[in-house]
Amino acid sequence: MSRHRVAIASLHTYAKSLLEADSEAYASKHLSTSSSHKFLSTIMTSGTLSDKVSALTLVVQESPVHTTKSFESLLGLAKKRSRGQAVEALGAIKDLLAMGVVLPSDRRLRTFATQPGLIATMQETSNPTWNSGGVLPGNITKAHLISWAFEDWLKEAYFDMLKVLEGWCNDEVEYARSRAVSYVYELLKEKPEQESNLLRLLVNKLGDPEKKIASRASYLLLQLQISHPLMKGIIISSIEDELLLRPGQSLHAKYYAINTLNQTILSLKEETVARRLLDIYFDLFVTLLKKPEPDTKPKDAPVLNRKGQIQGGGAPMGRKAKAKANKEEEAKLSGEETVEKMISAVLTGVNRAFPFSKSDDTG
Repeated sequence: MSRHRVAIASLHTYAKSLLEADSEAYASKHLSTSSSHKFLSTIMTSGTLSDKVSALTLVVQESPVHTTKSFESLLGLAKKRSRGQAVEALGAIKDLLAMGVVLPSDRRLRTFATQPGLIATMQETSNPTWNSGGVLPGNITKAHLISWAFEDWLKEAYFDMLKVLEGWCNDEVEYARSRAVSYVYELLKEKPEQESNLLRLLVNKLGDPEKKIASRASYLLLQLQISHPLMKGIIISSIEDELLLRPGQSLHAKYYAINTLNQTILSLKEETVARRLLDIYFDLFVTLLKKPEPDTKPKDAPVLNRKGQIQGGGAPMGRKAKAKANKEEEAKLSGEETVEKMISAVLTGVNRAFPFSKSDDTG
């Protein structure tokens, strides 16, 4: 087994050298013979950032396997501090990956060592060793190696892009967060690559402090259920794990989580999904109805009256103390109101899911 790993590592190193040489030959040929490529090269060197993004996108679209450096340049622009420019570059990458032919539509990307053709060949060969310069094992060709090396590179580059996207999802400016959330949805909707991480990002935006973004995340998750009905159970489980069961999540996040769940469109064929929702609702209902722990402060502790004075004494509180007390009281009232809304949302969910659970058939 170890000999297989050594041989595969050697083949991978060789494959990367082939990919690089092939890319250099492609660039040299097209830049020397194509006026359009010369023009794009000039733009990438001296044009505005928007022009550079457009030129790099066109170059990658033409032949992704030969233009990894152009893709990396786009990714570098998406890491810029300037929000508008970075988000524009990230949008271009999203278009290439979600709508273009860079990613396979029916499967996730594979690393070099997990390519089925390579594994099968290495298992079947009588001599599982390979040294650079030797005859390639089995029916493996240089074209195979270049393709596998590119896919391995792309898988790593995609994960790098995902980390950049996560950063913009948590940016302090609402515009950047909103665009990033939309990019997450489009990638998740179109391709299976990094599906679990993308879903986690989108689900967690239900807890965004800005209501517009939390509402948009909820809407996009529901749209995802329509586009991919078989993902309903996965989406529901992700919402439960990330927001409803994870300690430390805010009432705000849980409220948007429940509202997303109770708007799930069900059919008579989705009894399992309906029952899963009912289980979640009933657990939530019990939790929400629990009374908070009793106040443990001493009976003779000062109590604020409506004028901001300590009852039993006429001296007003200091401004900072009064502001803090008022803020705590507002937060308490807001929390109580949110809990009431959550209970109402849970009941709505029960009413919507129950007819599809066939629970009334048992007895």
